[in-house]
Amino acid sequence: MKVLYLTTNYPAAESPVDGVFVREHARAAAAAGAEVRVVHLQRTPGRKGLYELVPEEDDPPLVRVRYRRFGRPLSYAAFLAGARAAAGDPDVVHATSHLSALAALTLRKPVVYSEHWSVFLPENPARLSPPMARAARFALERADLVLPPSEAMRAALAAHASRARLRIVPNVVDDELFRPTPHEPSGRLISAGLMGENGAKGYDLLLRALALLDGGSPVLEIVGDGPRRAEYEALARELGVEERVRFAGLRPKPDLAERMRSSDLFVLASRFENNPCVVLEAMASGLPVVATRVGGLRELVDERSGLLAEPGDPESLAARIGEALDRLEGFDREEIVRRARERYGREAVGRLLLRAYEDAQRKAEPPPPHGLA
Repeated sequence: MKVLYLTTNYPAAESPVDGVFVREHARAAAAAGAEVRVVHLQRTPGRKGLYELVPEEDDPPLVRVRYRRFGRPLSYAAFLAGARAAAGDPDVVHATSHLSALAALTLRKPVVYSEHWSVFLPENPARLSPPMARAARFALERADLVLPPSEAMRAALAAHASRARLRIVPNVVDDELFRPTPHEPSGRLISAGLMGENGAKGYDLLLRALALLDGGSPVLEIVGDGPRRAEYEALARELGVEERVRFAGLRPKPDLAERMRSSDLFVLASRFENNPCVVLEAMASGLPVVATRVGGLRELVDERSGLLAEPGDPESLAARIGEALDRLEGFDREEIVRRARERYGREAVGRLLLRAYEDAQRKAEPPPPHGLA
């Protein structure tokens, strides 16, 4: 089966963490037996013509469609023309945003559409503009199958587009890279994620929670970067915890995997979440998790894998971190790893994706003539 991934988010030299979840889905589908190609619709300045096609060496094979930053509606024309030029003749198109789903629908192929954008979640204060909301509803209700990665996202999409055909297929973890080693207590907590303007990862809450723990509490390492890093570094100094916080910046996945394996506990203080890959990676590494009770995190973390804190509440977060550290050796790390692999490993998610593509093909087939069914 030939599957075209059509995406507006994908890792690139200038943004190496952008759309890593898309690449992992594509690799899982390829490992399950699909013949996968990726087309990245990348809006860029200063190009000649409407668009250009730039093949790149990658796994799976990748073509970037670099279309110009025209004003509307010309930019939409460049977007669609570039997508059609690069598409080839796939059996199924897997779109990974409502914008790429709109382009996919013009190809007249079975369309599977994954939606990861947290803007749909009720906890996220951001909202789509009315035109974008209408476009998203159109894409959701006309795709042959929509794959939200979490129950939280499924419910949010169902509320937005009641006729959408929804099936949960979670994000995937590279369970060869993220794997456990025998645990030796290290006195280290780890958190990871981008430091975006919207403060989604709640690093300010995490730093305040760290300040509430006693002076003998573990060192916290934060792997990530973004426009608010200087603000968080200043907050650590203001709270008097700068000696217990290490800002590691963005790190390659193999380096993150090593840092996870040498930590005691993964902590995520998010204000809203879908199905965060970093939690899957932590669990596949054998780490217990303390996270906030929001969105898809409620589906990932239970009493066997960690503890949930109340959102936006540093005191609750500090209490759960302390409790998890007190019972650290009581968590069955082998069971945490097993459950992560069974649900989110490349092989497990690859099977779900292949089944979704097959079902989308069947749905898209015209009904047989009367009397031949």
